[in-house]
Amino acid sequence: MTLSYKENMVNYCIYLRMHNPRNTIILWGIILFFISFLPITDTFAQREDEHACEKSCGEKDEHIREKTNKDENNHDHSTSAGENFSNSTDSGYELYEKLLKKECEHDVSIIKCDECRYEVGVVKVDPSLLGEIVTIGKGMPMDIGITHEATGEVGPNQDRFVIVSPRISGVVKEVFVDWGDQVKEGQKLALLDSIELGEARADYLKAAAMLKLAEKNYSREKELYGKNITSGKHFFDAENAHEQSHIELNALMEKLLLMGQEEGSIRQMQEKLLLMDQEEVDIKHTAEAEKHVSSLFTLTAPFDGTVIDKKVAVGELKNAFDPMLTIADLTQLWVWFDVYEKDIPKVRMGNKAMVSVASYPEEQFEGNVTYIGNTIDEKTRTVKVRIEVANHHEKLKPGMFARVLLQVDDAKSAVGLPEEAVQVDGQERFVFVPLKDGYFIRRNVILGTRLNGYVKVFSGLEENDPVVVKGGFLLKSETMKEKFGEGCGGH
Repeated sequence: MTLSYKENMVNYCIYLRMHNPRNTIILWGIILFFISFLPITDTFAQREDEHACEKSCGEKDEHIREKTNKDENNHDHSTSAGENFSNSTDSGYELYEKLLKKECEHDVSIIKCDECRYEVGVVKVDPSLLGEIVTIGKGMPMDIGITHEATGEVGPNQDRFVIVSPRISGVVKEVFVDWGDQVKEGQKLALLDSIELGEARADYLKAAAMLKLAEKNYSREKELYGKNITSGKHFFDAENAHEQSHIELNALMEKLLLMGQEEGSIRQMQEKLLLMDQEEVDIKHTAEAEKHVSSLFTLTAPFDGTVIDKKVAVGELKNAFDPMLTIADLTQLWVWFDVYEKDIPKVRMGNKAMVSVASYPEEQFEGNVTYIGNTIDEKTRTVKVRIEVANHHEKLKPGMFARVLLQVDDAKSAVGLPEEAVQVDGQERFVFVPLKDGYFIRRNVILGTRLNGYVKVFSGLEENDPVVVKGGFLLKSETMKEKFGEGCGGH
């Protein structure tokens, strides 16, 4: 009778106890420790053997499957079993006829076989999906040159940017606009009251009245002198007084103009005075008129634009040239970016550019280079370049960061597609072109520049070729589904 390993260990323990009782506790501890690990060790070894067997057998079976690529019916479903039509430039009808004549392993036309058509990149679409989910368009001509990419910043057009301020001090009586208001050229912005302006206007009216008196006196003395009735001294004194009055009036007009008054309004004051009868033009009436001279003046918008800053409140005293309002024409903006020394020869005045911002990633704004800097930044070794961009919808905001695509060579006509039309499979880019009767085939393409939601196609597609422009991802999903689960591989 053969004893097990455990039974031998127990018997040995009994033997030691009988001959040396003092070692019983130590020996029993050692024996039980080893016994407790024996089942785990045995099981682990057994599982390791099973796993190794499964791995070996699996690798062998997989190797056999990879080598044969055949199902139980001896049908070859490897990729090489079907001819690659993805690079064919034949028309859809011609390609359809070729595929119709080509038989698959199931002895039917490969294009008609639900299990094999994916091998040649063909997918069938339910007619009810056409036009709604799957849309067919055409490759369109697209003029794109080689581009230079840079990061820039949107800023206001400094030629259409102004800080409105008074030329003389005054108290703000009324403000007619607020932040964000759209204003027109000549529109009233604010009303101010200026003592200085009132005094200048009164002085001007007084000088105009004195000029009228001097003209009257000069005319009379000139007539009398011509008749030898008056002396030459009286005549020359009247002439000098007349000239001096002219000089004083012109000087006061210049003062009013420097205060921001319009020449038309100044002339209007003078004309009202000249319409008065001579009897009314005396010191008394002039002094009375001075009391009614207005000291109010209005600030107006110099051009159409938007109020982008406001630093004024009613009742506030504003000194000359204190900023009150900032107006900018936001329909034309500038985008500034830097160009490295080596790239300067690529940039020319008038180069077209496309600008995009994070706020509107799907939109691009067209502009042109209007300025190239004349000096190099010593630290960055770059030169400043400016683009002027139309912004009629005012989506671009000064201060935004922008991505600039600058066209640095002459544009050449190419085929353009919406980016949505292009699908990706690993390193390959492809589109779907229609064949006939709801069949579509994959066609590989080589892409170029992406611009304004479109992509330039270098090869694989000709202008006006029909192509799926919407729903291509659905067709790709169908081919992948057949290829990896529901096609021949699952047969």
